[in-house]
Amino acid sequence: MKTTHIFGIMLLFIALVLALVIVNFYHPVSAAKNFGVPSSSLQATPTPAIDDTTVIGSTDGIMLMGVIISAIIIVPLLFRMKKEKNKNSRA
Repeated sequence: MKTTHIFGIMLLFIALVLALVIVNFYHPVSAAKNFGVPSSSLQATPTPAIDDTTVIGSTDGIMLMGVIISAIIIVPLLFRMKKEKNKNSRA
């Protein structure tokens, strides 16, 4: 029974990835650039200047994401090792 659940989850994941790829790479003919006619997607007003408060070379956000991703990977492994250790000590 577990394998059917795994195949179902894999099928949903593959369908999601396929849908995202199709949406990303599908360009209808009406959206194609026509160089003879001015594009309707041009901005009428200039983009306002943004006051950038980040420091060049700051890696605090990257470090935090690395720690979070590592925790997501390591914590389940530790729980599994603890479960197997308890199972082996009982036998």
